[in-house]
Amino acid sequence: MSTHTVVIIGASFGGLAVAHGLLKSVFPQLPNGKESYKVVQIAPNEEFFWKIGAPRVIGNPNSLPLEKALIPIAPGFKAYSPEQYQFIKAYATAIDSSTKTVQTSSNDAIHYDSLVIASGTTFATHLWTITDGSEPLKQAIHEIHQKLPDAQTILIAGGGAAGVETAGELGEVYGNKKDITLLSGSTGLLTRLHNKKMGAEAQQRLEKMGVKVIHDNLRVTEHTTENGKEVLKLSNGETKTVDVYIEATGDKPNSKFVPQEWLDDKQRVKTDPHTLRLDVPGVTGVYVIGTVGSYSDGSVVDVKFATPAILESIKLDLQGKGGPRTNKIYKKIQSDMQFVPIGSQGGVGIAFGWKLPSFLVKMAKAKDFMIGNAVKTVEGTA
Repeated sequence: MSTHTVVIIGASFGGLAVAHGLLKSVFPQLPNGKESYKVVQIAPNEEFFWKIGAPRVIGNPNSLPLEKALIPIAPGFKAYSPEQYQFIKAYATAIDSSTKTVQTSSNDAIHYDSLVIASGTTFATHLWTITDGSEPLKQAIHEIHQKLPDAQTILIAGGGAAGVETAGELGEVYGNKKDITLLSGSTGLLTRLHNKKMGAEAQQRLEKMGVKVIHDNLRVTEHTTENGKEVLKLSNGETKTVDVYIEATGDKPNSKFVPQEWLDDKQRVKTDPHTLRLDVPGVTGVYVIGTVGSYSDGSVVDVKFATPAILESIKLDLQGKGGPRTNKIYKKIQSDMQFVPIGSQGGVGIAFGWKLPSFLVKMAKAKDFMIGNAVKTVEGTA
């Protein structure tokens, strides 16, 4: 019996969801015949990081310690034999579509029959990501925790959800005890949302906590460390020195290993927004999910709601029934959808364009950043 190998590059929200979906749902539905099926997962991280909770891990570790947000992956797949599931700890360094192989940092060429790219994004700092493995993340978190108690000046750069949530965590813990500044780098907070009142309300809540918020498109253009202090050059020519600097600005697609003709002008993988197949003429059997894909706006929602579509595409293609369809296609939510805790007691939120009261944000996310779903994500039961 021959084996059809589905290689998944990445082991975060998208990669884990697809791996479990294939093993639990798709493969059992396929007819028993001349072919068996196997998942090979390639990632540099043997642990899953619940990055949704990163702002609290950074700012209030007594409430959410890193060990609760960093979950070993292997136990989540213990029910499967080596013939069904294999994990390879390595970076993907290149894809050769002509030979259907993924080259890895361990110099192995891994053959694929089907390929799922779920490599996510990378950040300027290791505080937010595990795409370089667990150790850089652990080290970055450890360093920030050593500095925060004695720090007098803290600057957070980035007015998106990550920056706002981190400022809220620090504001709740340190309040008016420290000089805390949030530099939005734009004209307001949460500017991706259509409803601009959300950003204004978030600013009011932060300012009540003692957080100073600065806009005017002012950004950090250069960052160096001198004598234990963080020296920041700003876009207006000024230099600011602080004890702690937390960069929470935009991430970039982790796609350097992907053939250039598969990428758009933002270096994201070209993705059919409804079926999650690679949107490149002449290439079949390749799929994309998560923030590395051109269809995504960077939210976990774009993984959660897109998973049924990608699994359906893989199943139909394995059955030889690929092509256009109306069943289980991904329909992206176009209206605003975001929950932004500002401390543990509330925050701002919007769902399907409807503004939510603070107490609902507290119940849904602010209380514990939904940490109960971290283990369930690894186990495929979230």
